[in-house]
Amino acid sequence: MVLSKNYWTLRKIDLASYDVSGSQRGYREEVLLSVQQQFQIWFPSIAKLKELSSQDDRKIQATLLSHFLSQNSASSKECSITAGLSLRCYISHSIVHACQKLAQQFGDRYGFSHLDLLYLVLTDDGKIKSFQEASENSQSSYPYFWAHILRKFNPQKAGLWNWTYLLTRRHPELTRTLWVEFGLSLSTPWGKLNEIKRYQMETLSPQEQDVVEVFHGVYRRDRREQGARGKCPEPSESQLQEMRDRLFPRGVVYNSSDELLEQLKTIAQFIQEQILNPTEISPPSNASAMELEFLDEHRDRAIMDAIEGVLSQRLQKLQKSPWYSEFAPHFLPMLRLIYCENKSQSEVAKQLNMNNQSQVSRILKLKQMLKQIREEVMEKMLQILLNKAGLNSSQGVLDPNAFDSLIELLSRYLDETVFLEAVKENSTGRKYKKMTSLFAEKMRHHLKFSQPT
Repeated sequence: MVLSKNYWTLRKIDLASYDVSGSQRGYREEVLLSVQQQFQIWFPSIAKLKELSSQDDRKIQATLLSHFLSQNSASSKECSITAGLSLRCYISHSIVHACQKLAQQFGDRYGFSHLDLLYLVLTDDGKIKSFQEASENSQSSYPYFWAHILRKFNPQKAGLWNWTYLLTRRHPELTRTLWVEFGLSLSTPWGKLNEIKRYQMETLSPQEQDVVEVFHGVYRRDRREQGARGKCPEPSESQLQEMRDRLFPRGVVYNSSDELLEQLKTIAQFIQEQILNPTEISPPSNASAMELEFLDEHRDRAIMDAIEGVLSQRLQKLQKSPWYSEFAPHFLPMLRLIYCENKSQSEVAKQLNMNNQSQVSRILKLKQMLKQIREEVMEKMLQILLNKAGLNSSQGVLDPNAFDSLIELLSRYLDETVFLEAVKENSTGRKYKKMTSLFAEKMRHHLKFSQPT
């Protein structure tokens, strides 16, 4: 059952908004009176109901969508705008519900709340009126999420509530944020394997590439024939057996379907964790020993400078935050407990008398911090290499392909020598982890000599 008022109250992002219990809602509601009045004209009997049945809900959505898509006259254009706003009000409620549901399911375990997700998807301010305006004002792939939802909405196949919920969970920025910042992947191992990229295949061993190629031959074929869409389920016993049969002539033998299934899961997990910032540029040729020696000489200082700069920025941001300023004095002590004493975030929360592990995670945002530091190191090292090559003067010219290769070389070098291991250390759920990476060593050195707060 849904509330009829969902069709004329638009939820807008507002991270300073609280509910009656004092909990942070992250949004505010705006009643669109013109939409409410028109809704009552279109649905006089239904509008009087506080709650709507699923049958009434679907009827309303089909009617509103018909009005929204019809713009044959000036009057119908006005009706189209109003109907669209009504649907968008409804969508905003479902988006909030989807974010809250994700936080309920995974928030405590992975250290996030619905507030960490809302700003990515609750983006409708009610100003843009049509698909055309949305397209003309588009600056990125998903700037007007409501337009993406309504373009693909078919009331004959699904209700708008469930459709919005599904697309919210698939939103590219939301899924990327959950993985990069909190270590949560919403896709199944089979979805990862089904959508593997070329550059990811190149990081696998020849035998693993054979396994993935055979998986594609069987799994993708069956999905095409079945017209399957959405979530990728686990391969069936018959599919696994066919994969084993296809692998045998290649000299790749698995003694059971369970053994092959575990191998597929292992490859999928590796794909998810292999690099911090994937790109589709082909790997460059190996660097010479001289190049690596030069990089090693400057890398450690770049890391130390980046740690100092990023931690200082994040501390200042906490001090100015209306929500987290009271926790600013705990920022460096939290990091010391994690990097110097190898404490878990739950143990940090307990030792500093904080509410829970989730609160520690939201304050530190370790994966986001690591990403920022990596970007700083990348920029510093790139500048050093350009200076070395004499390419920062007005006469300096660098071929675009050579520049791309330089970026890729540097990116892979930093990931392999520093950041892959650092990411693994901070991955949620890693039991008995040891902070032994080069990055952890440099972080401990900084924390040892930084002033207590």
